Amino acid sequence: MTLAVQSVSVRIGSATLLHDVSLAAQPGEVLGLLGPNGAGKSTLLSVLAGDRKPDTGTVTLHGRAPGAWPTEALARVRAVMTQSASVAFDFTVHEVVTLARMPHAGRTSAADDRRIVAAALALADVAHLAGRLYPSLSGGERQRVQAARALAQVWTATDDAPCRFLMLDEPTASLDLRHQHALLEAIRRFVGNGVGGIVVLHDINLAAAYCDRIALLDRGRLVACGPTRQTLAPERLAEIYGVSLATLDDAGTPHFIVRTPPQADRATPAVP
Repeated sequence: MTLAVQSVSVRIGSATLLHDVSLAAQPGEVLGLLGPNGAGKSTLLSVLAGDRKPDTGTVTLHGRAPGAWPTEALARVRAVMTQSASVAFDFTVHEVVTLARMPHAGRTSAADDRRIVAAALALADVAHLAGRLYPSLSGGERQRVQAARALAQVWTATDDAPCRFLMLDEPTASLDLRHQHALLEAIRRFVGNGVGGIVVLHDINLAAAYCDRIALLDRGRLVACGPTRQTLAPERLAEIYGVSLATLDDAGTPHFIVRTPPQADRATPAVP
């Protein structure tokens, strides 16, 4: 069971956001989407989720186009956490995460739904916020609540969704250092047992630590896709990001450091 795009291109006006991209995601792995600003990462995630139809190419989720899935069935088979999510009403955190169980109405008991919501809140480290009103939270707290919502949505397998996908667009963007690692570690623990993770990240070191495979994009093209260590070659990253990198080995995990030019080599900007 896979989620795949084949020869996908996306255009808006004269701009090509994706050009002839092909890749597949598998249950049991975390696939990281990496690349500079404007590389097409969020666009590719929206295509994989079925939220954006490509101009050319195909998207298949368990052998069917996302548009061929009934809405509730699609919601049971994949959950999406976008970069920003607003809540129009003064719901509590518990209520926001509970809403994620709506696609499962009639398929799971109320007791099971309560258990799943509690487990998702705990896994995303927001159980202590369950009674808080969502609008009262900080940006990082809201991000963790949205991660809990996505987890709760695809927590259990169903007849039409034995394999599920968790799709997260920059889930660590507003998080402090501890919560960045805690959330990605939680995702790693969750992936498996019929779940695949697809995560858009900007931090190369987080990707190196928590992703099984990397899809590296640049200017709408898929530059490389494969096992993390092989794909994150320093020379390739330096070319794509336009920076010089040094690499340290941390117990088998590469850690990248940006080399800064000596002070004498730095251009001094003119002061008006």
